[in-house]
Amino acid sequence: MAAFFPPLYSKFGSSIKDLLTKKYDYKNQISTKNNVQGGDVNVESTIVLGEGKEKGSSDFSGTVKTTYKNKDFGQFEGEIATKGALAGELKATKLHEGLTVSLKATEKPTGKVGLEYKQDSLATTLSAEVQSGTTLVEGTVVAGVDGFSVGGQGLYNTAKNDLDDYNFGGEYAAPDYTFTVKTAAKAEQVVGSYWHRVPSSRGKLSTQVGGQLAWDLQTNARIFTLGTEHDVDDTTSVKAKIDSNGVVGGVVEHRLANPALKVGLSSQWNGKNKAFSSEKFGVALTFGDF
Repeated sequence: MAAFFPPLYSKFGSSIKDLLTKKYDYKNQISTKNNVQGGDVNVESTIVLGEGKEKGSSDFSGTVKTTYKNKDFGQFEGEIATKGALAGELKATKLHEGLTVSLKATEKPTGKVGLEYKQDSLATTLSAEVQSGTTLVEGTVVAGVDGFSVGGQGLYNTAKNDLDDYNFGGEYAAPDYTFTVKTAAKAEQVVGSYWHRVPSSRGKLSTQVGGQLAWDLQTNARIFTLGTEHDVDDTTSVKAKIDSNGVVGGVVEHRLANPALKVGLSSQWNGKNKAFSSEKFGVALTFGDF
């Protein structure tokens, strides 16, 4: 039997999550990404326009994030924002095969230490986050074989001396499709999803489709969402999604070679609104090494 390394519990349903949420930013932003020292250092700067509370505000916010990768140790990531937010994270990935140790701190102040361990048929994490007045301890464990994985998660609050959250789930993953069922909000919600990459003869170009059903067991409310992404060619891709509440979203992304620029347009409409006018709209420009 071939070795199988199951995903972390936090990665359950990641393919359908990316399909339904990634690139749907609805923000007006400009970013630059630059790799230096052969890619060991990455610097990313972002400015987001209209971040004020009032509609039409001219306020803006910005962040600068630097990532340094060391092949003999791991990586360090630091981020600073115009609003005074600071964050830093150190990851050690070379201490032991399959083991990652992380340390994270912010200006609030908060601190978090985490352990992540992967081996054949097992993936587990343990973390402790110190916040004002409490410490949150979270553990996850996933066991798997031949593409099928099952696991659970628990979050303990030391101030309350009780569990803040606990969930479980299962997933079957193949190269071109993934089926996931998991719970949320102390197992009071059930989310089932299916993601599929349509086989293509166009090399790296692909088409993705997927659906997700979220069911609240307390209120019996259910939301069904369908989404798709299609690579038109090497430089252009389109995304679309719609849910059972009539909310429709769309994304168009295009890459230019000279200058190196990625342009993203995202919009959201309410299908139940007779005017069917755009409720959200965003333009994202990314320069550099994206």
